[in-house]
Parts: sequence; C-alpha cells; structure tokens
Amino acid sequence: MSELERTFLVDAPPSRPLSILLLEDSALDAQLISSRFEEAGIDVRLERVDNKAGFTRALEGCPFDLILSDYNVPGFDGLAALSAARSACPDTPFVFVSGALGEERAIELLKRGATDYVLKDRLERLVPCVTRALREAEGELRRKRAEEALRKSEERYALAIRATSDAIWDWDLEADFVQWNDTLPQVFGYALEHFGTHPDQWAERIHPEEREQVLQGIRGAIASSAEHWTAEYRFLRADGSWRHVLDRGYIVREPGGRPVRMVGAMQDISERKRTEEERQRLLQEAHRRAEFEQQLMGIVSHDLRNPLSAILMAGTLLLRHQDTQPWQARTAARIVSSAERAHRMIRDLLDFTQARLGGGIPVSPAPLDLHELAAQVVEEARTAHPGRELLLLRTGDGQGRWDADRIAQVLSNILGNALRHGLDGTPVRIETEGLEAQVLMRVHNQGAPIPSELLPHLFEPLTRGGTRPGHSDRSIGLGLYIVRQIVLAHGGSVEVHSTADEGTTFTVRLPRLVSARPASTHEAPST
Repeated sequence: MSELERTFLVDAPPSRPLSILLLEDSALDAQLISSRFEEAGIDVRLERVDNKAGFTRALEGCPFDLILSDYNVPGFDGLAALSAARSACPDTPFVFVSGALGEERAIELLKRGATDYVLKDRLERLVPCVTRALREAEGELRRKRAEEALRKSEERYALAIRATSDAIWDWDLEADFVQWNDTLPQVFGYALEHFGTHPDQWAERIHPEEREQVLQGIRGAIASSAEHWTAEYRFLRADGSWRHVLDRGYIVREPGGRPVRMVGAMQDISERKRTEEERQRLLQEAHRRAEFEQQLMGIVSHDLRNPLSAILMAGTLLLRHQDTQPWQARTAARIVSSAERAHRMIRDLLDFTQARLGGGIPVSPAPLDLHELAAQVVEEARTAHPGRELLLLRTGDGQGRWDADRIAQVLSNILGNALRHGLDGTPVRIETEGLEAQVLMRVHNQGAPIPSELLPHLFEPLTRGGTRPGHSDRSIGLGLYIVRQIVLAHGGSVEVHSTADEGTTFTVRLPRLVSARPASTHEAPST
C-alpha cells in the first residue's frame, strides 16, 4: 500500500496530510469541498487559488498529491488549467469539480489528461473519486518506474554487449532455440543469418577431438542442479581456422529446479593461449639451458682439479729441491701461486654449481673453537702477505659446532678481500667475539669504500667490487656469494658496512649449535 493510499483510506491512520491544490473562485464551494474530506476523516492541507497567476505560481515545484479544479474560472478556463498542470506536474492526478459538464466535454477532458470529474451537486462522489484517482496515479507511477528501470537495464546490457569482445548466446532449452548477439560476426566471422539457431549448428563447429567432452559437460550441467558451466575448446571460424575459446554459461531454472534457459558468453582466448604457451616454452628452455650450463661448469671444474693438483705438486717439489737454481725457484713459485689461484677458482665454481643444482652448500658441523681456527687462518695469511700487518683480537667463549673447513673458507675469503682492497700501510683487524648464543667474526680494513650502489648486490653471484689502483682483481665474482651460502648453511648471517671515514667491516654471525643442512639460495639471512 502506497503512502498516498494509507493517507487517504479511512480505516488507516494518516501518515501525513494530503496536499491538495484547489482552483476555485467560489469561497463557499471551496468550503463545501473541504468539508467532504473532514467528514471522511481525512487530514488535508488545502491550498486554494482563484486565478491563473496564483495557479501557475502554485504549480512551481509540483508539491501536491492532488489537483482539484473548477472548469469555469473567470479569465481562466478548465482546459487551460489542465494543460498547465500536465506540463508542470504530469504525474499528479487532476480531477475537475464543476457545476455542469456535458458528456462530450467531459470525454474530451479525459482524453486531454484529466483523471476524472465530479459535479458540484454530487459531492458525495468526491472522496471515492479522489481515492480511486490516487490509487491509479500510484499504480501508473510504479509502472513508469518499472519501465524506466527496465529501460536502463536493457541499456546497460546493450552497452555491456558493445564493450565486450565475447559472443553472447541465449539458449531457450524448451524450444531448443539459440539466439546470438551482434558480436558473433566480429569474433568468429559468421553472419547471424547463416550461423543457425539450433544447438547442433554450434556443436558441429567444435573441434572433433573435443566435441564429445564439451557436449557431455554441458548436458551434465543442465541435467544436474548446477547453475554454471565452463569449458575450454577449439572452435571453427568462418575462414576455416581454429580458435581457442573459453565458454561460460548460466543455467536459469524454475522454482522446482527444471532448467528452462541458459545464457552464456564465448570468448576467444587464442592470443592468451599462445602467450601462455610461449611463456612456458621460454621458461622450459631457460631452465634447460641453466641446468646444462651448471652441469657443464661442474663437470669442467671437477675434471680440471686432477691436472691442477699434479701441477701444484710438481711445483712444490721443485721448490723443495736443494739443487734448484734461483731462476728455477722463481719460476716454480709462480707455477705454485698460479695453480693455487686456479685451484681456488675451481673450488668456487664447484661450490657455486653445487649451491645452484643442489639447493645449497652442505656442511658437516663438529665441535670447534672459532678462536683457534681464526688464528690458523690469520697465520697462513701472514705467511702469504709478509708485508701486511694483521691484528687478531679474540674475546669470550669461541666454542661451538661448525664445519671447520667451510668456516675457514669464509674467513679466508673475507680476509683475502680485505688484504686485496685495503690501503697499503694500514693494518687489517680480525676479531672473534663469543656471545651468549652466537660467535661473531669481524674483518675490518681501511681504504676506499665499497660503492653504495654495489652494496645491495655484493653477495650475489658474479658480482665484483672496485679494485685499488695498481692492483688487479683476478676474482671471478663468486667468493662472497659462496661466503653467504656457507654462513646460511650454518644458520647464520653476514653483513657489510663500508664508509670512507670508518673503512669496510664484514660481520659474520654464527649460532653456536647448528644441524647439518644445505643452504637455500632463497633463504633470508637470520639476525
């Protein structure tokens, strides 16, 4: 029940006064009309005007539920009043209340848009007439709203169809009739009149290898209680080419569940399919290439170790021979030095390959005093660099479980970098500090700082820092990557701090108790 109806029905409490505009030049007649509403128990707010100017002003904004008008007003007849009201308030009921109206004139007024008419000598008809007029006006308003909503919905649907590149279909399951939208020619090249409206004409264009599976799927969805159906298949274009499509449908069912209609959209996904297939192909190719390169690196590095070991052994024997001439000793020393450097490079290559292929560098923890290990590594460095000052500081408890060879490799690598890049004439400081749950190793040197843009990438493979003038860097850029992998395998972390004023400091944090495990190249360093 509408608000106007609740307002006007006698057996319902009024929600608000009924707003009425009355065009009447007779004050007495206006009083009689108002009395009829009072007698019916209807609360009204009556605004009376008696001329054209007042009537026109009152219509501005159309604030009334009902318009009552005498037909004969001096200088302003009922037909002109009706025309003005229909122009300003087309949805407001308009009822003539007049002394005399012939049948022909009354019919003409109704044709012009009047809702009804009541003769003044029969005012007992006024309330029922107005009640009916309000109900009809409310119904008409609802109808117009429904039509407007439908129009907007259809407009949105039409715009959505224009915006999409899908072929939209509507299948009447009872009549077995399929209707296609206008995008079918654009997407698949078929003229609507030639494509056909029977489902079989769609089915026969599905690729033979997929047709039965698609048909079984759509039949199964219709026969079940499902609401949606989806399938991917190849569909024949009018030019004879096959296109990959994604077809999706919605099944409309009656309240009892019986399917009566199915609406869907068929989308050409050929380009997306080709892009995805090409992406997968490139990924597989890159994966195969990376595996081959890493396996080749591992094989070559491993096979080079045997001849290098022989060269290193022969050079060492020459150095130890008592009858060796000075020039022979110098040559042998260069051979040993070059072989040791090549041996370190091969070791780095093997570690790099194992980290990439096996997911990390394996470690074998055993009881170890990190202070003693640091002293051994520093002593070896002093022997190799007699002209450099190395300061070793050890504090706290250095006991823990680590892989001695791998930790020595970490410290040797970082210390070698400090000696190579540190400023001549300045000491390199090595510290091992035992804390409650971990032991720290720090290596510090003075010299040019590591460029800030390089710091975030310093522990990535094949990354090298700058070299001091007059010093060649024969590193292949794997040392710090391997350092990080070894530290991660021990559950620790490594970081670097480098400025022009403070120099460069590498800090390694190692927990005292670890289990043997490979390091993951994707694992974040613990703090």
